[in-house]
Amino acid sequence: MKRSEFLKQKINSYLVKEQLLKKQEYTKLGKPFLTKARKNYTVANLMFKISEQNDFKKALVLPESFETYEWVIIVSYYSMYVSALAALAKMGFKSKSHAATIAVLGYYYVKGGKLEPKHMDTLSKAHTLSENLITKLVRNKTRRETAQYDATPAISREMAKTALSDADEFITRVEEVLRI
Repeated sequence: MKRSEFLKQKINSYLVKEQLLKKQEYTKLGKPFLTKARKNYTVANLMFKISEQNDFKKALVLPESFETYEWVIIVSYYSMYVSALAALAKMGFKSKSHAATIAVLGYYYVKGGKLEPKHMDTLSKAHTLSENLITKLVRNKTRRETAQYDATPAISREMAKTALSDADEFITRVEEVLRI
């Protein structure tokens, strides 16, 4: 079975389970989701700066040893995820599942499944989201899970820095594709 057929079956399954919804009214959610994604990205950046700069720590009455790289990764991932929700909304989808969101992105944006003419026009301007960006979304989801659920996560400054960079690139690319 081809990957695109597999993704289409997964999407249909998510629709049946109502983990993925499709209504024209959801198209209005694209811009609010992108606004929220940028706000989350700003929060992730602030947490990184707090972890890095003693002036911030002093102003917030935090010990010099304070760092919160795990939360930089978590919030960076969520900023990417919310921008992914914007991409789905542009097509009339609303997702209640991270796996469903990733399946829709893979099928419609990466593999170029059959889209209505209005969607094709939007996508043809910026081509498609690259496999690389989807891979970064999945990688950061895994990092976020490690950071959030492990009792002693081995979260490094470099992992946090990479998560921030990935989030900025991902959100920017979604903004370009959606032209919002």
